[in-house]
Amino acid sequence: MGSARKRRKVFREWRKKVAYSVVPGISAFGRMLIRSLFKTMRVRLQGEEPVIRMLESGEPFLMAFFHGRQLLLVPGMEGYRAAIMASISFLGEVQTGILEGFGYKVIRGSSSRGGARVLGEMIRYLRKGGIGALAVDGPRGPGQIVKPGIIFTARKLGVPIIPVSTSARPALLFKSAWDRYLLPLPFSRGLILLGSPWHPGEGSDSLDVEVQCDNLGRILMELEARADALIGRTAK
Repeated sequence: MGSARKRRKVFREWRKKVAYSVVPGISAFGRMLIRSLFKTMRVRLQGEEPVIRMLESGEPFLMAFFHGRQLLLVPGMEGYRAAIMASISFLGEVQTGILEGFGYKVIRGSSSRGGARVLGEMIRYLRKGGIGALAVDGPRGPGQIVKPGIIFTARKLGVPIIPVSTSARPALLFKSAWDRYLLPLPFSRGLILLGSPWHPGEGSDSLDVEVQCDNLGRILMELEARADALIGRTAK
């Protein structure tokens, strides 16, 4: 019995090693696909002038977006020295390779695995003048439900949260996915929409944090609806 368990363990470790050995190739292929798609698109960045100045000046802030609207942000926000989280998993390893290829600083972890360490590393990065980018309902949902990490981080640093959404037309909307992922099609029009700076205010009790999560969630949903309207998306 012990020998059989040992063989299974060795096989699992071998299978994991083989799987991870192909990660660089998968990541490179993913980057190529994203860049190729982006080159066919007409994408514009839109936001209030003060927000654009914050982005271009390097002033630290936190960028909040929903998981299902993040694809256009990867090439669209390239060059802005943003830090973003990726989960500790095979998929997270692939995502890390893709994101680092676009110049992002990747912090490995999630709200369920090493959450305090991850937020601590994000805080240190922002204190050096960087930008933090957070899929606030990730990594596994529920979709469009904001998790509290971004509220704690913004309050700790005293920096604003910039809500961000994207849209594209034509695009595929995966309604059955937990994040309702939006996949732009080649030669589509795209929009990256930056909302107004938002401060979660003071407070520390769990009820207050929950209220502020709900407030940010509503802001992001309204911004998503606005982005869809501006780009001409009507199907939900």
